[in-house]
Amino acid sequence: MCGIIGYSGRLSENLNGESSVDIVLNGLKSLEYRGYDSSGVAYYDESEKKIKSVKKSGKLANLKTEFGCIGPVKSNIAIGHIRWATHGKPTDDNAHPHLDCSGNIAIVHNGIIENYAVLKNKLINKGHRFITPTDSEVIVHLIEDYINSEGKTFLEAVRLASLELSGAFAFLALNAEEKSIAAVKYGPPLVMVNKDKDIYFASDVSPLIQYSDEVIYLKNSEIAYFKGGILKLTDFQGKTISKTITKIDWDASTAVKTGFSHFMQKEIFEQPSRLLDAFSSRIVSVNGGCGGEAGKDDFSSGFKIMLEDIKLAKKDIDKADRIIITACGSSYYTGLVIKYITETLCGIPVLVEYGSEFRYENFPVSENDIFIGISQSGETADTNSALEIARDKNAGILSITNVPGSQITTMSDKGVIYTHAGPEIGVASTKAFTTQIMCGLLLALRIRELKGTVTAAKGAGGGKINKISGGKIFDEIVGLPKKAEQILFLNDSIKEIAKKYYKNTNFLYLGRGILYPIALEGALKLKEISYIHAEGYPAGEMKHGPIALVDENMPVLFLLSNNMIAPKTISNIEEIKARGGKVIVVADYEPEIDGISDLIKIPATSEVLSPILYTIPLQLLAYHIAALKGTDIDQPRNLAKSVTVE
Repeated sequence: MCGIIGYSGRLSENLNGESSVDIVLNGLKSLEYRGYDSSGVAYYDESEKKIKSVKKSGKLANLKTEFGCIGPVKSNIAIGHIRWATHGKPTDDNAHPHLDCSGNIAIVHNGIIENYAVLKNKLINKGHRFITPTDSEVIVHLIEDYINSEGKTFLEAVRLASLELSGAFAFLALNAEEKSIAAVKYGPPLVMVNKDKDIYFASDVSPLIQYSDEVIYLKNSEIAYFKGGILKLTDFQGKTISKTITKIDWDASTAVKTGFSHFMQKEIFEQPSRLLDAFSSRIVSVNGGCGGEAGKDDFSSGFKIMLEDIKLAKKDIDKADRIIITACGSSYYTGLVIKYITETLCGIPVLVEYGSEFRYENFPVSENDIFIGISQSGETADTNSALEIARDKNAGILSITNVPGSQITTMSDKGVIYTHAGPEIGVASTKAFTTQIMCGLLLALRIRELKGTVTAAKGAGGGKINKISGGKIFDEIVGLPKKAEQILFLNDSIKEIAKKYYKNTNFLYLGRGILYPIALEGALKLKEISYIHAEGYPAGEMKHGPIALVDENMPVLFLLSNNMIAPKTISNIEEIKARGGKVIVVADYEPEIDGISDLIKIPATSEVLSPILYTIPLQLLAYHIAALKGTDIDQPRNLAKSVTVE
């Protein structure tokens, strides 16, 4: 859950005055969302002919201040690291890079070395001196040991060391004698740009896009070695490999705040355009886009879903007894929404499992199962571990992600649906969440096409779930970005509501049916960025325990939709009012309820699209409460954007 970056190439006088340290520090700023409790840079000092390392705990600004005191650096090769601590506290010493005993090799590492204790004891017994309790430090000593004890070359030592490591790791190793960099990937992402005898490595494309929109993604068990302007690519067995170039279709301007106070605020307001990007090229009108004939399946007639990278066939759907979704955090809540949509539209049972729990359960997996992995980054370790189990059982796997070339895409034999959300810098997910839901809906509609005409799904009470049904679903999708914009116009009024509640220490979010996962997501957003304790709960379950918490100091936010279960939710609201609780209601109509503290009215849409619209006011409320509290909204304490460790 860290960010790593490296550069090697021309001397500073050929780089508009930049040294390798400048390049690495600037790149670390783009990676700061991945971790921000300490940082460091190791570089080859051309003047003193040796590796120097500068490391500081705290935010990246501390490291930049330290380099400001050092003054100009002449160096054309450097590696850097931004940390989210796992093994060892976030101190200066524990920050990366780590050096070997001789000071000739330095490494930066993202991931976890599971067998580090065994390796560390072995290396200590051979005379190696360890400075930190981190797992990462064993990597550099292991490389050193292969060079000193067995006479291996640097590249060969890196390869052999990689074979000994267990866990998930991406690391860069800098060699002073050769003035070379080796990059290794096994799990977490690693991407590079090779241009004009310069090499750039990073954990994602955000620091690299200013240098080139053509990148190379390393795959698992691959090594890139750069020396003297020449790039060599091998696998862990030493076999030379070739790589294809991927063209990135976003520019660096999308990763700047452009007038907003925080990245999260900017990303909330980007959602109308990002939702449009998610579906605009994937819904194709046929027969003029007319609705279906009487008695036909209106959801499919007149339109076709085009998911360019999906390889699901009708036979896959016909033999599937169920769909299993695995994800973590906000993506897990996306999965709960997609479960509801898919069961409603397709009549196929859907299970949703936490990736972090799945691999330790005795969950029966069949080769007839269809697995869907959901991950914004595509590198969520728990989710990918669950998918590895499914792959081993020959189940079909597809994924929903925002990052081309990420690890999840390599496991998805049935294809990938890219959210087209663009870079999301704020740690708390916003536009990634809503575009995931949109992609899940498109997938459900595609499955419905493959499955053939099915009868309209009904709720347990016998009434239709979809209050806007049939042919109108596509009109509703097309109109969704405009409705999202209408909700954003409520920003100032939601800020006024936030002023009433930002000093509260507890919140309860309640929803029913398809809006229950949105209650969970709303509570998660509030606790992530404001540090206020908040819980999401099914509204109907509130009276089975949580109602004990309700008093005049407990704000309770209800998600209320004008459907067949609205009277049930209104009864829950009355139960809260009777106990003195403050009631906030987000509704798509004007409910006739006396005594509501605050009402946020949003546009109505189809039931299966409603979670997207209900999410946006909850994001705004959490954002404004956090801003009033003065918390670090883009980089909340203890969190990181990409959770690449278990």
